[in-house]
Amino acid sequence: MPSEEKPFGAYAVDAAEERYLKRLSPELQDKIRKLNQIPLLPEWPGTTRGVPNLCLRSALFRVVRRGARRAVVGETIASVAGLNIRYTGWQLDQGDFDVLAQAFHLQSSQRHMEKIYLEYINFRIKSFLRSIGRQPGKSGREWLKESFRRLTATAIEIDIEIRHTLTNEAFAYAGPLIDEFIHSEREQTYSLKINPRLAELFNAGWTQIQWHQRLRLKTDLAKWLHGFYASHKEPYSVKVITLKILCGSNCHRLVDFRRSLRMAMDELVKVAAILAWRIDTQDKMHVQRPPKITNSTTDLQRGGALTQGRQNSRT
Repeated sequence: MPSEEKPFGAYAVDAAEERYLKRLSPELQDKIRKLNQIPLLPEWPGTTRGVPNLCLRSALFRVVRRGARRAVVGETIASVAGLNIRYTGWQLDQGDFDVLAQAFHLQSSQRHMEKIYLEYINFRIKSFLRSIGRQPGKSGREWLKESFRRLTATAIEIDIEIRHTLTNEAFAYAGPLIDEFIHSEREQTYSLKINPRLAELFNAGWTQIQWHQRLRLKTDLAKWLHGFYASHKEPYSVKVITLKILCGSNCHRLVDFRRSLRMAMDELVKVAAILAWRIDTQDKMHVQRPPKITNSTTDLQRGGALTQGRQNSRT
C-alpha cells in the first residue's frame, strides 16, 4: 500500500529500473514485471504463522455463533484507533482466519524456498486441513471450499495510520483477500492465488502466531484473544466491553460475554500463552504474559481505543 506521494529517491529507482528493462527482450521484460508482482511475504519459522496486525486487532475475523453469520454491505468493522476497515461479504470468523493464515504460510515458504515465480500456490486438501487442526473428511472438505468462497467473494477497504516519532504514514487498500482458487475434486487439490497487494499489509505491522498454541485452543474467543495479545509488545489493560466490541461478539448480554471471557482466558493459561489474568474493579482485563521476545513487528500503535461503538457501560 504505497502512500500517495513517493520519496524522491523512489522515483529515481523506478526510472533506473525502467531504463534497464528497456534493454531487455519483451519476453524477459514481461517475466521481470510479473516477478515484481509476487506477494513477497516476510519469512518466519515453520512453527509460527505470520499475520498482518489488522487481522488481530479488529473484528474482521469475528467471534460468531454457529448459524449467526450474516452478509453485510460496507459495514464498518470495530478496530483499534488508527485502523479503519469497511467490509462487504459474508462475515468472516476464526475458522476463516486459520485458512488465510495457512495460505499466507504456504505463500511465504514457497517463495523463500523455491526462489522462483509461481502465480499460484498448490496444495493437497488433506495436508491443508490437518495443518489447521481440521479433519480431512467430506465435511472438512466442504467446509474448506465454503471458506475459500467467503475469502474470495469479499471487498475490504482498509485505511491504516502508522504513527512514528516525527511523522505519520497513511496506507490504503481495497480488494479481496484471495483473488481466485481452482479446485480439483479428482486429485483433491487446490491452486490458490493470493491478492499480491496483501503483502503490503505486512509492512504496516505483522505478528508471528505460535501455531501449536492456537491449535490447542477450543473456543473462537480464546483464539481471537490469543492473536490480539500476541500482537502487542506489552499487554495493557482493556475494558471488558472493549474486548467484546473488538472481537465482534454477538453475545447480547455483557454478563454472558464476561463468563465466556473468563473461560477463554483460562484456555490461554492452559496453553502457556499467558501466565495469569484478572479483571479489576473497573472491569478492565489485566494480562501477565511469559517473558519472551515479542512476536509483533512494526506495531500499528499501542492502544485500545475503538474506531466505532465505544461504550463504558457495565453489566
